[in-house]
Amino acid sequence: MTRRTLIVLLIVSGALNLFLVGIIAASVIVHWGGPKAGHGPGPRTAFRLYRAVDELEEPQRARARALLKEKHPQIRAKIQAIRAARRDLRRRIRDGAVSPEAVESGFRSLQRARGEAQAALHALVRQIAESLTPDQRQRFYRQAYRPRAKKRKWRKDEKGERRE
Repeated sequence: MTRRTLIVLLIVSGALNLFLVGIIAASVIVHWGGPKAGHGPGPRTAFRLYRAVDELEEPQRARARALLKEKHPQIRAKIQAIRAARRDLRRRIRDGAVSPEAVESGFRSLQRARGEAQAALHALVRQIAESLTPDQRQRFYRQAYRPRAKKRKWRKDEKGERRE
């Protein structure tokens, strides 16, 4: 092996090592740098609402999107209030609140924040539904308030049929 070949192999090896270190570092950052407690996505109703709006026909969809865009800052502020109340309650419990009244106060503020957010979302749904025909309104309500599907795990039995 000549000195030139050894230098080329050393450079290639160093480049490969840097590449692998970069991949590992990126995966660690993505894995541990995820959302913190209280910073995840908002209420599921909001996401169903966006899906329900996407199912509307074009003129109604445009009006509904305009309403969503107009009310977005208010809804976002309500969701942030829920997160702040949840963080406050966690802090009270974690710090070992001595009095039950302190914890109860935290629960009440969380409940109040959730109620305000829910009322704002329902008011937005009503505003969107006012401009729809009865058939469209029924489909819209079904999409917006569709119950979550139950996760059922099933396996096939000896006969090859599904078993729940």
